[in-house]
Formats: sequence, structure tokens, C-alpha cells
Amino acid sequence: MCIVKYRLIYSTIAHRTIIIAQSVNVLSGKDIGQTVMTEKDIDNIKKLARTKKHLFDLLAQSVAPSIFGHDYIKKAILLMLLGGMEKNLTNGIHIRGYL
Repeated sequence: MCIVKYRLIYSTIAHRTIIIAQSVNVLSGKDIGQTVMTEKDIDNIKKLARTKKHLFDLLAQSVAPSIFGHDYIKKAILLMLLGGMEKNLTNGIHIRGYL
């Protein structure tokens, strides 16, 4: 399925937007952002975590696989995507986990 849409920018340059999809699922408002993980998914994740010594490198290589190199940038993007833990220190300082 291919959807082509034209839009004009500054009324002189035409850009073409192309979306290529295998399938489209319509989500209602309550379904958006909710992923159901099966027991098989959880077992596969645990198995991957146990067997791969360099899991961080493997995940970083999976970020933009068509771009060769730039390993440190890919690792930084991966860390930003995964986020961190929120911390409330004893002296009242709040550290946000999503930075």
C-alpha cells in the first residue's frame, strides 16, 4: 500500500511524502501505547539477556542499521530511548529518569 501526498512549501517547492506499509491497524483511544507481551516474548528477552555477552553493542547496532559506523552516537541514542530511573535523594534533590 502506498499513499502519496503533495504539499506546497513557500508556494514554489513541491515535496512528495510517501508512506509504505505492510498493514495498518486502527487503534482506538484506549489502545494507544499499550503493548501486550506474551510469556514467549518475556522468555525470549530473558534468554537474549542471559546468552549475549555484548547485548548493549548488539542493541546499538540495531539502531539505524542502514547507517554504517557512528557507534558512539547509536549508543547515545539507545540510552536516550531506554531512559533511566527516577531518583529522589535524601537532601530533597529530584533527578528525572528520562533525561
